Amino acid sequence: MRAVQYRFSMPRYGYLKVAGRLRPTEFYGPRSIVSLVDVPEPVLRGPKWVKLRSVLSGFCGSDLGAILLHDSPTTEPFAAFPFTLGHENCSIVEEVGSAVTRLKPGDRVTVLPPLGCEAREIDPPCPSCARGEVGLCQNFAEGALRPGIDVGFSADTGGGWSKYYQVPECNVVRVPESFSDLQVALIESLCSSLHQVMRVRPREGERVLVVGCGVIGLGVIASIRALDIDCHVTGIEPHPLNQGKAREKGADEIIDPCRESIYERTVEITGAHLYKPTLEKPICMGGFDVIFDCVGSTDTINTSLRVAASMGRYALIGITIPKRIDWAPVWMKGLTIVGCHAEGVDEYKGGVMGTFDVAIDLIAEGKVDLSDLVTHTFTLDEYVEAIKVNMDKAGHNAIKTIFDLTGE
Repeated sequence: MRAVQYRFSMPRYGYLKVAGRLRPTEFYGPRSIVSLVDVPEPVLRGPKWVKLRSVLSGFCGSDLGAILLHDSPTTEPFAAFPFTLGHENCSIVEEVGSAVTRLKPGDRVTVLPPLGCEAREIDPPCPSCARGEVGLCQNFAEGALRPGIDVGFSADTGGGWSKYYQVPECNVVRVPESFSDLQVALIESLCSSLHQVMRVRPREGERVLVVGCGVIGLGVIASIRALDIDCHVTGIEPHPLNQGKAREKGADEIIDPCRESIYERTVEITGAHLYKPTLEKPICMGGFDVIFDCVGSTDTINTSLRVAASMGRYALIGITIPKRIDWAPVWMKGLTIVGCHAEGVDEYKGGVMGTFDVAIDLIAEGKVDLSDLVTHTFTLDEYVEAIKVNMDKAGHNAIKTIFDLTGE
């Protein structure tokens, strides 16, 4: 079968880090770190494993970040190569192991990506997994699997950018029959936003800033509204298509950083006071109570910290390798910084539920739906075009792109 695989090597990494700056086409050319290759069809690893057939598989910002080598080298010990990409999935159960009890062939499912202690057959589980925060597992390089944080970034599971892949039963989530395939494929994207909103939950009347209204930022806005949180939401977004979607999902204000000063608009929206150091960017005293940074670049981190209110909460969701960060606003304002990864468990309706269960409940109630964000669909043969589009979403009027595997 065919699969879009990520094949890392230090010589190729070194070459692309230099050549890619000069010629971005290198990231999808013959010397790219990804390619469409023939691989064996997976055979179940054990009695608790499930073989899945891909229907739809999303192209996530983290996939693009890996292809463009934007990931921090710090994560190297937590990966094994090669691996097949694709962690946002709508799939059909093809085969189950002898010890699988919750699933049967023909079930339509999605996948909880983090490969935590249960998937790695580690008992007792680490403290994070014991709390249900599998995305923060301390054993991503231990146990019965090779190093790998998520399905779609694991040499042992494969991923949705192929006809078949396999995962432990504990990573499989059944979905309601009423959901469309697109809704199912976007559950993981929604959870990546929803879990962070519920961890850094805005309070009534607070001023919230969402930096970057791509899929995750739009999911943050949609999650706030789906949870009926009565707060004021502002989005920072340069592209008109995304600006419109942000308003549709519930943003009260939009700041266009190409046309407006973020600092001056912060003053208008929040009543903050603006100060202008001689040798640094402006800083606001007062500002936004909660900031969700869905970009995570040097500029967005620095700007976010400077427009945060005293005792504000800053959630870092976007993944890049930032350069110089001025941390002075953190101690000046007493900020809380929250790192965000994947999904976990959340307080919901008076109890504690897995993020996927919360998302499924909200979708079923009609409170949230991200399927309208899908603008482009590709086959595996078109993976190069998919990379090109994701490298220049504004130029292609793209928000969310997805692979359709039904023809494989």
